[in-house]
Amino acid sequence: MANSSNHMVQYEGFLTVVPHRPTFPRPSVRISTEKDREAGLLRQCFRMILCYEKASSDDSGWMVAGWTKTSIGIALSEKPVLAGRLRRAEDGGLELVSNDSGVRLVEARIALRLDEFGGLRNKEEERKQLVYWKSIDDQDTQFSPLMYIQVTNFKCGAYAIGISCSILLADPFSMSSFLKRWSEIHMNLVTESLSQKLPLFYLPNFGKPNSTQVYSPNYEPAKETSRQTLIFKFANLTVDNEMQRIVALSCIDKVNRRLGKKVTSDFSLLVKNPNNDMLKIDTISVKEVLSLESFKNLTGINSKDYSWGEYIDADGINIAKGNKPTETVCWISSPDEEDLVMIISSESNMTVIVTVSTTNDA
Repeated sequence: MANSSNHMVQYEGFLTVVPHRPTFPRPSVRISTEKDREAGLLRQCFRMILCYEKASSDDSGWMVAGWTKTSIGIALSEKPVLAGRLRRAEDGGLELVSNDSGVRLVEARIALRLDEFGGLRNKEEERKQLVYWKSIDDQDTQFSPLMYIQVTNFKCGAYAIGISCSILLADPFSMSSFLKRWSEIHMNLVTESLSQKLPLFYLPNFGKPNSTQVYSPNYEPAKETSRQTLIFKFANLTVDNEMQRIVALSCIDKVNRRLGKKVTSDFSLLVKNPNNDMLKIDTISVKEVLSLESFKNLTGINSKDYSWGEYIDADGINIAKGNKPTETVCWISSPDEEDLVMIISSESNMTVIVTVSTTNDA
């Protein structure tokens, strides 16, 4: 891609969207982790890009963003934690509170066609333009949004929806479930409002056509390390805390064998149980990973490997009736070379998501 300003995303508008109804009571989730690991965890996020072709003559990213300002607010009322913020508990630890501070909605444009911008799976620098994310500062946790939604308009009329979400806020599966529910609300809202040609919040109405002021964020996004994620799903597996750790070690070993990568750093182990008000983050040391004896008893346990596409099933995230994403890209982002294991338990099923730096130190 040429280094022309026309090939860079231009930010046109920023808006905070809060839940449609006030949240009461305000549930909170305690984050249990070591103090010295907080900074790295605050900078890690799940990112997802959904690309859509223009569905009709009236369709555009500006229209989608306009209706999103209402539809996301309704969806947040059903899952208010996504509009929450981190705060310091009395003992100095972190907790996530559903205080209705909102998610950040970003509207942007780029002077390229979608096909010129295609192949995002192999274009790290290009795809980062489509997902706005400002790293959370440890000194500013209570004010920093934990979720951003960016709608980018392409020159051809196509558009992309980019989602950035702190890993402390939601795991990839719960985020995709939320987006599917939001798409249902969005399509119903647009259908019920057919008599209203334009959404109430329609950015082109607030400025002169083709002369919108370009906004350049006053910060330099941190450089991300190159990372790769593998996903494992275990069926009919009920485990305790010790067994969760053994399963995580087994998956780490599989990932590093496939990548031919030598384990040189500790892993952050994030464990999420859906009915728990505690998010536990522990450390898996290099010594544990290298000690294969600890998970020999996993022989015979049935697991299936998944790709992001199989795991997320983004086809269910439709913006207009029958308008499925033409391309979907997911990844877990971090400016640090910190490896991560996420364990998501649901009844008797367990999903393990392993993300490692692709730097080979062997």
